[in-house]
Amino acid sequence: MLNQKETIIPKGEVPEKMPSDLQVLYTFDAFGHDGERLTEETLKKLVKRIRKSKNISIFLCPNSDIETALQEEYMNLEINGDWIFFQYVVYNGAPDYCIYSCFDPDYLNSEEESPMIPGDGQSIILKKCTMHDPDLAANCIEYYARTRQLYPGMAWLKAE
Repeated sequence: MLNQKETIIPKGEVPEKMPSDLQVLYTFDAFGHDGERLTEETLKKLVKRIRKSKNISIFLCPNSDIETALQEEYMNLEINGDWIFFQYVVYNGAPDYCIYSCFDPDYLNSEEESPMIPGDGQSIILKKCTMHDPDLAANCIEYYARTRQLYPGMAWLKAE
């Protein structure tokens, strides 16, 4: 997120309970393979893997075509051990393009690279865009899967 305007969106009110609806989303790996519709069962497994800090590299997209989805809207999640990165990208390449990501306040003014190796094996993830709280990450991903909105119980780093 170099040379972009960055703003912190403050934490809002934590929802009393997780919404129960499930949005139409498809999961893809870093290379666009294995696109399948997210179900309650696969979401439950994903949330469990996040809470256990299992290695994960996926995209959650509202479009079943990964190429189209990556130009419109998606949530990307990467977990390597206790390092967690996720970002919500809206209208990739459009004038109102923006990215919302988790962040580490200790590295906000740093461009230091994290030790994470993402699923594509080549992307660079900055430490400022990481976190180490798997329960909060699980809540964020589940909330997105159920609402296609950002989890209000966490502060977000917005880059435009």
